[in-house]
Amino acid sequence: MRTVTLLHSIGHVATLLGIHPQTLREYERQGLVAPQRTPGGTRRYGQAEVDRLARIQRLTSEGLSLAGVRYVLGLEDELRRARNRIAELESGVAHTSQQVVSTSMSLELVHVPRPRRSPRWRNEE
Repeated sequence: MRTVTLLHSIGHVATLLGIHPQTLREYERQGLVAPQRTPGGTRRYGQAEVDRLARIQRLTSEGLSLAGVRYVLGLEDELRRARNRIAELESGVAHTSQQVVSTSMSLELVHVPRPRRSPRWRNEE
C-alpha cells in the first residue's frame, strides 16, 4: 500500500502560520528547515517541516534569536536520534538476552558567539 504525503506550498504554509513567505525563505537560508523541491525548484513543505516551523515560531516569540533557535532545535534533534537509538538497542537486547551491548557517547563543543561588551561596563581605574 502506498502512502501519500501531503506537501504544501510556501504561500499556504505562510498563511497557515501567519508569517511572511520571505521569513520562510530566511529560515531555509539559516538552515532551520529544509523543504523539498519540485523539479522546477518550487519549495514544498511536508507536515514535519510545518511542525518545525511552528516550533521555531514559538521559540522566537519567547525571545530566542535564530542562533538560539538553531541550537535548541539541534539539541532536540540529537535527543530524538538518541531515543530512537536506545529503542533500537533495547529491542535488540530483548531478543538476545545473552548479548551485551556497549555504547559510547561523544561530546561536541559548540561555540555560541556573544556580542562584545560595551566599554561602559569595563572597570576603569
